[in-house]
Amino acid sequence: MRRFISGLALSFCVLLVNSCSTGSDPEDIILDVFSVPAELTLQIENVFNDLAMDVNGIAMHKLEFTGDLITTNVAKCLKASVHRNSQTFVLDSIVLDYGTVTCSSNGAAFKGKVIVDPKDEDLKSFDIRLKDFKSYGYSITGAIEFQITGETAGKDFSMKMENAEFLISGTGETVYTVTVASINNVYTFFKSEEGLTDYTDDIFKFTTSLSGETPDGALFNLESSSDLIYAYSCKNIIGGKADFSLSDIGDGIVNFGGGDPESESDCDAKATVSAFGANISITL
Repeated sequence: MRRFISGLALSFCVLLVNSCSTGSDPEDIILDVFSVPAELTLQIENVFNDLAMDVNGIAMHKLEFTGDLITTNVAKCLKASVHRNSQTFVLDSIVLDYGTVTCSSNGAAFKGKVIVDPKDEDLKSFDIRLKDFKSYGYSITGAIEFQITGETAGKDFSMKMENAEFLISGTGETVYTVTVASINNVYTFFKSEEGLTDYTDDIFKFTTSLSGETPDGALFNLESSSDLIYAYSCKNIIGGKADFSLSDIGDGIVNFGGGDPESESDCDAKATVSAFGANISITL
């Protein structure tokens, strides 16, 4: 089960004043400054990945809906409704309503609404609107585009987001804003573990490109250096590597695992960030 970074808001003091402690080893200080935004970046990647997989699995897996509600493989806390033009009956939107209390859907933790609007009659391109949307403590705003890139809905797709804000509350009335300039993920269906007709055992390969700015103005970037692997059964990224960089600090390598959904070490919701000769373990 994933967790929200405990004390992440308080950890920003590391970034804002370089270190919250005195007398530490210089290497420890550098690692402290580096590890917090690395953890933050992976959490943002995770939230975006969660959303992409929920939209693809629930809304896109089968667009030939026969009713006004999607109920197959949908969490009880989620109301997934289909809206059509009253005259032409053409699909108008799909609304994923996670409610106002944290809803666990495919391992994610969501609140609010996700509204999926078709952009063309072929149902290949979609705009995604977020309304009062929250995940793992972040309040999230931004424009999202979803594109079915293969012949079959629910398989190959891409999703990108630009000019987004991830807001998280600190102590008192303090609110920290993490700006995401862009995030672009491209997913390719890899295989199904059990050969089921639904999406719940699907495995995807994907690439990611994520750039943004921390609350204190440091620029961060995450680029996949190999195909990353996501498994619905693990509800996490379970394999592949990515390059992480932080302005004025340095670079690191993120290792998500070997990509085997049946391996406990790969399906443990953990990633390792290697930087400055040290390894940082991060829970996704």
